[in-house]
Amino acid sequence: MKIHEINAQHKQGSQLTTNSLRLVCMSDLHSLNYAFPVPDGDVLIIAGDICGYGSHDELKKFDDFLSGLPHKHKLLIAGNHDWPFARVDPSEAKLLVKNAIYLMDSGIEIEGIKFWGSPWQPFFCNWAFNLPRGPELAKVWANIPDNIDVLITHGPPYGILDEIYNGERVGCQDLSDALERVKPKVHVFGHIHEGYGMLKQNGTTYVNASLCNQYYQLVHSPIVIEV
Repeated sequence: MKIHEINAQHKQGSQLTTNSLRLVCMSDLHSLNYAFPVPDGDVLIIAGDICGYGSHDELKKFDDFLSGLPHKHKLLIAGNHDWPFARVDPSEAKLLVKNAIYLMDSGIEIEGIKFWGSPWQPFFCNWAFNLPRGPELAKVWANIPDNIDVLITHGPPYGILDEIYNGERVGCQDLSDALERVKPKVHVFGHIHEGYGMLKQNGTTYVNASLCNQYYQLVHSPIVIEV
């Protein structure tokens, strides 16, 4: 398969022939038991929170898990628990994860399918990759190119698989506004454990791939989708 980096400043579509890809989506593993079945596919997507506490040992454990999976392409973004990637110098964290391509407000193209990944979410308990709602988050989402097929963020847009235990919607409205422009075929995220599942709306398939429930028990299965 052909792989190309996507430049945020170059938003023109590629002329490559697009083929169907089988995406295997997961998020919010929180460094728990990795003894669960992972379906085969072309691209494994991990939408953040691979760590529980944010240690380098957790990253090494996760990379060992990835090394045993057969997927040809593995894409990773960070989440609010993934502190090693949020430090001033995240180079050591990146070196520890050898078996995935790390996306940080950046993209990649695989067989004509364009992916973009970003870890940010509205401010939450002073964890990693927090930004205030409003202009700062809107500025991050403005960097997403128009022609992305698969968007990967840690948190959900507002009103989409973002309901927590008390019924409150906690997704990002600024992300929702950006999605009206980007219109991806697929949007993969996690962060809100109670929102696990899929929803198709306005031409986009939304996937909340959180494997943990609200009690941090690893009870859900990876979600598979064709694009």
